[in-house]
Amino acid sequence: MPPTTGHLQLLQFANSLAADGVVAIINTQPHEPFPTERVAALKQAIERTGMGKRVTLIHYDKAIEQNPSAPGFWDMWRTMLVDFGITGQDIIVASERYGKKLAEITGTEFFPYDIDRTINSAKGTPIRNNPSAHFANIIPEFQPYLRTRITVFGAESTGKTTLSRELAQALNATWLFEYARPYLEETVNEITPRSMTAIWQGQRALQEHANIISASSFIVQDTDLFSTVGYWSFPHWQSVIGTCPQGLIDDAIRLKSDLYIITKSNIPFEADPLRYGGDKREGSDEYWLTLCKQYDLPYVILDTANQTERLTQALAAAHESAYVKYKELFFDRHNL
Repeated sequence: MPPTTGHLQLLQFANSLAADGVVAIINTQPHEPFPTERVAALKQAIERTGMGKRVTLIHYDKAIEQNPSAPGFWDMWRTMLVDFGITGQDIIVASERYGKKLAEITGTEFFPYDIDRTINSAKGTPIRNNPSAHFANIIPEFQPYLRTRITVFGAESTGKTTLSRELAQALNATWLFEYARPYLEETVNEITPRSMTAIWQGQRALQEHANIISASSFIVQDTDLFSTVGYWSFPHWQSVIGTCPQGLIDDAIRLKSDLYIITKSNIPFEADPLRYGGDKREGSDEYWLTLCKQYDLPYVILDTANQTERLTQALAAAHESAYVKYKELFFDRHNL
């Protein structure tokens, strides 16, 4: 817990070893975090690696004794395995030494795999203690549950792109550009229902795509779909593009970030062909803050205009946001 690359490699070894397929038993305690998500992620990984037709997963989600020294512990496991259909013709494959005992009590043969972790060093306890440092050891299908997504948010020309790039570099994160900029630069630089819909679709696809391509524990975005909601909701644009579509709002909520870092309008405004407010910003700081409050988005405000201080504050907020997500994993299975 969580499912690691070591778990997946154990299944791959067993699949290569066994002539008639593999039965994998996943035991989750009712009070543990992510029980169904862990199983679903492992199923997806099995399909991805081409083992879907040969590996059967059994999810046993009842509370059971965790202490091997407790009376009846091994009898419990023998009965459970017999109930699951084990026979003397089967083999036990495990990367822990308890596999030998399981084979003894069920009259089967034990095949150890990577007991000393020389092939794959992934271990559950270090991952739970520091998921970010060991993120690569978590199977890709489960990584999205632990990945922290951060959006730098606010009015135009407030340093969002600069800060988001620096933050992504400091966190070794996947950085996402704002889809509207390349779209408007490479197509037609005008605001119409058609162009705004295309920006909505492109930004949505970009945010969904990030979880597929990212191997980092962080994704840092230079704005997100709530920026599109904000611009579409500008009163002075309503006569041109109409009311903000509910579908856009629904997508923005579905793909919302774990943290919004709001940059204030306390640095000089820089004109840009894609900024339509002339020589001033179209939206105030209060406008974007109100949007966060309206949709109950978790946010912090960076009051400083100093770029170094901004980055320091943003890093602190990012790590705090990640901790909130990770703390569900800070779980000691042996000290229930």
